[in-house]
Amino acid sequence: MSAATWRNSLQSLQVRSAAFIFVVASLARAADTPTTLVSGDEAEPIHSAVIRQEAWTQDPVRRLRVDAERRLKEGPWTVTADRPKGIDLDPHEYYSESPFYWPDAANPAGSYLRRNGQMNPALFAANRAALDAMCDAVFTLGTAAYLLDDARYASRAARIVQTWFILPRTRMEPNMQHAGTIPGSKGGAASVPGGGVSEGRPLIRAIQGMEFLAKTEAWDPKDEAATRKWFEEYLHWLTPADAAPANRRGGGDNSIWRAALDAAAATFAEDAAAQRRVFDSYRGRAFPRPPRAGGRGAAILRAPVLAASLEARATICRIAQLHGVDLWSLPARNDGTIATPIDSLEASLADPKQWSKEQAAGFQSDGVYLMAFAGMGLNKPDYVAQFRKLERPENAWLALVDLLVGRWEAAAHQTRH
Repeated sequence: MSAATWRNSLQSLQVRSAAFIFVVASLARAADTPTTLVSGDEAEPIHSAVIRQEAWTQDPVRRLRVDAERRLKEGPWTVTADRPKGIDLDPHEYYSESPFYWPDAANPAGSYLRRNGQMNPALFAANRAALDAMCDAVFTLGTAAYLLDDARYASRAARIVQTWFILPRTRMEPNMQHAGTIPGSKGGAASVPGGGVSEGRPLIRAIQGMEFLAKTEAWDPKDEAATRKWFEEYLHWLTPADAAPANRRGGGDNSIWRAALDAAAATFAEDAAAQRRVFDSYRGRAFPRPPRAGGRGAAILRAPVLAASLEARATICRIAQLHGVDLWSLPARNDGTIATPIDSLEASLADPKQWSKEQAAGFQSDGVYLMAFAGMGLNKPDYVAQFRKLERPENAWLALVDLLVGRWEAAAHQTRH
């Protein structure tokens, strides 16, 4: 072998070795990426099934692609684009006003008064709308980038994340202490208890979208690290007793959503200790006794409220499940489990035509995923079957839930046979 031939062979071997090392490192990094709502044991089989175009993936993939194509043309968003008038606040601070507050006719210069169920369209909501849109887009594009192997979606998702969380000119400060402000109260300083939690809930899905984006290897490592750092700081604001007093109050479902948001942020920030504290805290809360049913009519009346409550619990139970912690079987005060109120809800969901227009309008139809999460978490195929029957919007979120359910059913079928 000549010297030139030997050098060429060596160079070829080095290139192949480098490529092999890159692939192995990429797979290892994807496997190590923390997950919030989708485990690695689910993500890769679903991805492979999508690539193989298995029948059960076809319709969810169609819906995911349609949503992703729409999101390609939207954003990016930033809290700095729209600011409230007459409020002395850093332009990078998130700000919103509680929608149910109105001027006091008897004291126009005083604090606004709450009118239950009556939304004031004049109040400032631009940051909240931008946050919702950003989170939906990041979830949709990140999910589509990974499952559909489309670099366009990854690139767009990365730009949206960079604009909202990283760039000095447009980034949001990692807190929501000015969420749900009551206009007219001490210069707009007072906030509705828990406003930062209720408005921050969409961040859970954005986190899942970013976890998918990280699996594509198309996200700049520096941007990924900066975004995880943002959530580390956000978690620090959200968690300490003296840092977020508004978020510690409110109790009930808001406290469960806070636990879910804490757990998601801790997962993305790779803070295992904070995550354990969240799960331990949830174990310390007994489930409230579900409302007594005075017959089928009463069950129908409370269905939208019960569904909203159970959605929060299903989310935290799902996050815990993916990290080896069983909160699904946690006893409730009435010696049942989360399955007890879900059984009650299932009967109402089975016949939503009996709901009044007001009740139907109050039900967030994309929340039906709680039946899927509970069915998989509690191994109750009847819950999953109920989820399959329910009407819901055609969006990327429920497309992913359909893929999770399809994979769960396929795995169960293989186990039986």
